Amino acid sequence: MWLGPVTVSLLATISHVVGQDQKPLTDEAVINPAFTVREQSSDLCDAGARHFTGTVNVTDDKSMFFCISGPGASGEMGLFMGSGPCTVNPDGNSTKRAEYSWIDHANVVYIDQPVGVGFSKITDRNKIAVSLEQGAKDVHTFLSTFSHDVFPNLAGKPWHITGESMGGHYVTGYTKHIVSHERENAKRGIKPQVEISSAIIVDGYIDATQQFMGYYDFFCEDWAGDGRKYPLMNRTACENMLAAIPECHKMGSQCRYFYDIETCRAANEVCEKSLGEYFMEGVVPGGWDPYDNRHPCEKPPLCSNMDHGPEWKFLNRHWVQERLGFDRFPFYLIDFDTNERWDIAQNIHIPVTRELTWILDETDIRVLFINGNNDIIINTPGQMRMLNQQRWKGQDNYRELGYETWHYKDGELTSDADGWNVKEGGFWKGNDQLSFYAVDEAGHMSPYHQPEAIGAIVRAWLRND
Repeated sequence: MWLGPVTVSLLATISHVVGQDQKPLTDEAVINPAFTVREQSSDLCDAGARHFTGTVNVTDDKSMFFCISGPGASGEMGLFMGSGPCTVNPDGNSTKRAEYSWIDHANVVYIDQPVGVGFSKITDRNKIAVSLEQGAKDVHTFLSTFSHDVFPNLAGKPWHITGESMGGHYVTGYTKHIVSHERENAKRGIKPQVEISSAIIVDGYIDATQQFMGYYDFFCEDWAGDGRKYPLMNRTACENMLAAIPECHKMGSQCRYFYDIETCRAANEVCEKSLGEYFMEGVVPGGWDPYDNRHPCEKPPLCSNMDHGPEWKFLNRHWVQERLGFDRFPFYLIDFDTNERWDIAQNIHIPVTRELTWILDETDIRVLFINGNNDIIINTPGQMRMLNQQRWKGQDNYRELGYETWHYKDGELTSDADGWNVKEGGFWKGNDQLSFYAVDEAGHMSPYHQPEAIGAIVRAWLRND
């Protein structure tokens, strides 16, 4: 087990824990917590250390990374296509050890949530969590059960809660819920169950209107200031997008002020129609890939086989599921039913800027943003806009900071930019509480595209905890 300067999360090296036969916390039929744990061999994943799989039931009745994405994407995407210890070979029947995995820095758990996603099951899919409030209750219970009942040696140790993509919403929303409830419990004399040390958001969705405005920067400006080729769209499209920014900005401000579905949906619709349509009309076979502009779209909407590639084949193998404790379970990397339910509920339109403000102003939790510079759907210039405009007590200081290039060597950040075998990773800025790293040659799944570079960022982040 890794016990570095930051005693973080989970099991020995990687830990994959999923919920099974679960019901939402509001269901009165739920009784006592239950869980199963299986230690796995190197046949499943040669992680280089002990690793476990299992299930945790979420009922009424840290410590490092807790990876999430979606809505509807399973934790296995992070496990095998991101920061995990193994990648799946093209045959879909074997794995190989991943270099620069996050497990080299900490103990990691990957979970399937909301309940009903991935290997997790729910008796009534109409009860799938479709809001941050609903999902946070289950996750809070999971973390408490996991660290106190499944692995009691983790009790009292801090968590670094991490999310990719929709995980930007999950991390901020769930962190606020967990910390708030732990504080309320403390007032009643209840011993704290979960402590969160930092939040790490990778290509994470925070505010849609900022991403729409970021489309203009991405396609029509040298937003990184590095002399890159632009514009990537014709002059007329860029002029129309530029003209639409003031109205989108105004609508986005109203959304952040009123913070309700109706206002925010209207803002997103206006911004999408006036800014997003120029990009989305190009998302066709051979056109723009929303998740990585370095290669053309294969087939919309995902533009790649990320949901039915080798990882999907591997996790549906009978021998693999048998090792995990499942039997011919219909596993999907992306649960489109859950995704559609979130769309119907429309809570997804509301940003999490208030939650982020609360975390920065009311806690000592440090926040790290990492973004791939080839990601379009969660584009770097949109994140730059969002963080510079993010309201919190340190806003002025953060906004005035200048961006600097960052470098790495052998999986570590380095200040020796001219040293042998040193690579430039992108640009960054930040302080003790909020930092942002932009990563070159990386799309939406940036840890998968640049494992060494992002591993170096994460290693340095944990070391400074």
